[in-house]
Amino acid sequence: MQSSSKNIQDNLYKISSIIHDSENLNIIFEKLSNVIYESIGIKNFYVALLNRELDLITFPFYTDIKDHAPKQKFSSGRGMTNYAIKKNMKILINKGEYEQLIQNGEVDAIGTAPYYWLGVPLKDFKQTVIGLIAIQTYDKNIKINEDHIQLINFISEQLTLAIDRFHHIKELEHLTYYDPLTELPNKSLFFEEGNNIINNRNDNYMIACLFIDIDNFMVINDTHGDYISNNIIQKISYNLASIKTKKLKVYYWGADKFTIIIKDCKDIADITKLSEIIKKAIRSDIEIDDKTIKITSSIGVSICPIHSQNINDLCRDADIAMHQAKEKGKDQFYIFEEYMKDIIISNYGINQSLKEAVDKNQWEIYYQPQFNSESKEIIGFEALIRWNHPERGLVMPSNFIPNAESNECIFDIGEYVIKNVFKQTSKWNKKYKNKLTASINLSPKEFQRDKLIPLITKTLEKSNLSSDSVIVEITENTFLNNNVDQIQKLKNLGIKISIDDFGTGYSSLSYLQEYPIDSIKIDKSFVHNINNDNQKKILSNSIISLAKNLNLDIVTEGIENKQELDFFIKKKCKKFQGYYFSKPVTAHDFENIFLK
Repeated sequence: MQSSSKNIQDNLYKISSIIHDSENLNIIFEKLSNVIYESIGIKNFYVALLNRELDLITFPFYTDIKDHAPKQKFSSGRGMTNYAIKKNMKILINKGEYEQLIQNGEVDAIGTAPYYWLGVPLKDFKQTVIGLIAIQTYDKNIKINEDHIQLINFISEQLTLAIDRFHHIKELEHLTYYDPLTELPNKSLFFEEGNNIINNRNDNYMIACLFIDIDNFMVINDTHGDYISNNIIQKISYNLASIKTKKLKVYYWGADKFTIIIKDCKDIADITKLSEIIKKAIRSDIEIDDKTIKITSSIGVSICPIHSQNINDLCRDADIAMHQAKEKGKDQFYIFEEYMKDIIISNYGINQSLKEAVDKNQWEIYYQPQFNSESKEIIGFEALIRWNHPERGLVMPSNFIPNAESNECIFDIGEYVIKNVFKQTSKWNKKYKNKLTASINLSPKEFQRDKLIPLITKTLEKSNLSSDSVIVEITENTFLNNNVDQIQKLKNLGIKISIDDFGTGYSSLSYLQEYPIDSIKIDKSFVHNINNDNQKKILSNSIISLAKNLNLDIVTEGIENKQELDFFIKKKCKKFQGYYFSKPVTAHDFENIFLK
């Protein structure tokens, strides 16, 4: 079927509309197939996509009057599709030429021999072949001419853009809802799916929410570092995901915390049985340096509709019950009861303790160095607050910062960090004639304080510290709490802004273009065991490429070994932080080890 010039233009417009207006690749394939049939009378059209990492060719769309869609094939196969992909060029052959290729041993005869076959590679922006589209006819009277080639070429170009767009969206969705370390759904998906599950609950069944905390995990992390800790988390994740029941779904919240939703429970006995199975799945012995570390968990359980019919309240109550399990000896689970709220408050008394800590200056700042892989020099550090509790010893920020934010002690803590870190940095830079950058963490709560900017301004002047020696690390929650004006004021002072834990939340991606960001820190969950995890490689490559295109500085944290370091050096990353170089140390040790 010959097309006129006008018909060609109409088809090109129609194809462009299909590519840009459709929200699903399968719909795009189907509509393109219809355009091809309507314009040139050929029904036989297919799309082949190449996965280089798996060395596989798949066929997401295949319509043919003679043959069924082939199964996935290794790219080393010998069909016409494989042949054209390897040649990296458009190929149009007739039946005689096809039979000659077979006779020469260049391709194998697969399926019904066509009279005409046209294959056009799909190439990304780097001109790397990602697949192929093909049309073929079994009717010698239907010839493939130049108009047809022009049409298929245009479809190839437009389809490549669509595939790239949908792959990018898929990557971002994965970043939004899945944790890179465990590959489990994250906190965001927990709340989204939890509400849907509750809203669609069968009234004859219960839903249980479990909040899980790994016992003594912070001690393990502080003692053995992120590499060992991450391995433990991955093992736990695998064990939980392997529980053979369709009733439960596991979510990873980060650090040492998991949540689980159990649906379609007949009664409390059913919930209790499954909770016991979950507890046993976590329990294990880990051998480290000839020592056996027993892994156990404390689990809190809340039940819909007994305790609440809202996922937020269920999660809160399960968290309270988890703390009760921990207080009662760990390695067990408790079902929530109202009296637990008062017990938690009275047992911890943390708010009062924090106020005493502020009054008595029970704080110490630790410094973790940051290195430049090109100059082989220390370029700065991240300052990390610790609470020197008189009874509990050194307390990590994750165990007191949430409470500090709730009772406004966070302002006093933040002021302590700012004054002491600025003073210490100025002292080191003058004494050793360095230009160290000090990275400090400020919580979203601190940005709501009117005194923040005057405090920083005054402290910079008093310490005689250059503002470009300070980096303020923020999380995406800082943006979510409408603190952009304060961030801009910091920028106006000359202070640099970095997004911490980058990649753990999708929303932060949009901030890179919209707000005054100078740098990102690639979260350590992407770094761990990256050389053996293709998904992490893909996501890390996307993040690095995005940052470089926006001229953002990159710091990679959580480096635990040389293999991880080498991976990111090959990606032209220069700035690093992690246990491979040094754990956080006191100011005294930092000076003696890294500056003298």
